[in-house]
Amino acid sequence: MEINNPLEFLTTKVQETVADAQNLAGGIAAKVQESATEVTAFIESAPSSIVSAGAIATQEAFKIAHNIRFENLPANLQFKFARAGVRDGIRSVQEAAKVFESIPAQIRAQGPEAIRNFCQDKDWSHIQAHANGGGSEAANGIFEHFRVNRARGGADMTQAELAVAKQVLAGAAFKAAVAQVVGAAIKGAIASAVIELVFSILENSLLCVEGKITQSELVEKVAAATAQAGIAGGIITGILLTLCTIFPPIAGLLGAAAMPLAVAGVGFMGIRAWEIFCQGDRIFGITEQTQKFLGMTEPTTEVKL
Repeated sequence: MEINNPLEFLTTKVQETVADAQNLAGGIAAKVQESATEVTAFIESAPSSIVSAGAIATQEAFKIAHNIRFENLPANLQFKFARAGVRDGIRSVQEAAKVFESIPAQIRAQGPEAIRNFCQDKDWSHIQAHANGGGSEAANGIFEHFRVNRARGGADMTQAELAVAKQVLAGAAFKAAVAQVVGAAIKGAIASAVIELVFSILENSLLCVEGKITQSELVEKVAAATAQAGIAGGIITGILLTLCTIFPPIAGLLGAAAMPLAVAGVGFMGIRAWEIFCQGDRIFGITEQTQKFLGMTEPTTEVKL
């Protein structure tokens, strides 16, 4: 192909490339919006999953907010951080707290037992060795495998060694975060599925009694609603806990919402249970039968003409 005007040819190609990029971006945005709409509709159709997942998430978030605070540690663990890597004397409470906080929040979030397991094979390594004038302040140390630390002897840590130690901590944090999120998601899924199973059986059984659905349809509806609630509950819990592990301050805020959410959850389930009762009362006359059993109905007098 002969090019008469290189500048015009280049301009045309740039315009075509920009147009293609815009079309691609528009297509991606449309797909993202479509997916978000589907997920939102999916979650809204299983309201019990929101309640139960929120309850599980706030419970786990409260644990995270509690565990990552130094003052909530058992006394023996507080002493361990006050003494870690110190040859003489003991650190102040403030410095001990900083040493504790050098452990990734994802590990601290799991509580004292997880912290003990983490520290089991690690030393508090001085970045600038004690022999070379390095102090015991928290800024001059990092947790490292004890064999690596002791093999170094009295030498300072190199930048490469410090980078490896940080990478090890990051890997441990990632594993801890995944384990915690997966565990919470499973709890949220089970809680959501159980709640929805109970309500769905009651609701669909009444529809079956009224002849609006068959027994096979009852089973299908209960199974579908239970599965949907379980999946939605797991997703919601997983998302909330992921946010808490990535941004620990969110855990404090979410944990503070535990009580209001619990009240809202009880209220929601109470409304749903009342609706089921009203439907059952309309079909079976539960209120009337109860009143007769308790002798609360007034006897009717027959009038003879």
